[in-house]
Amino acid sequence: MNKAIGDEAAIEFAVGFYDALGAGQSIEFAYKLGCSAILMHGIQEHLTHILHQSINT
Repeated sequence: MNKAIGDEAAIEFAVGFYDALGAGQSIEFAYKLGCSAILMHGIQEHLTHILHQSINT
């Protein structure tokens, strides 16, 4: 996160994120689904999440 978010946004993100991971989707897809879940519930914090990825060499 780039700042704190409310409980409702955190719950919606987690549900979408972990549902996607549990279904075998990539972390990037799960992240996008979590953000979409927040937006679909009308919560204005859907842009608060930031996905940080590392590149393994």
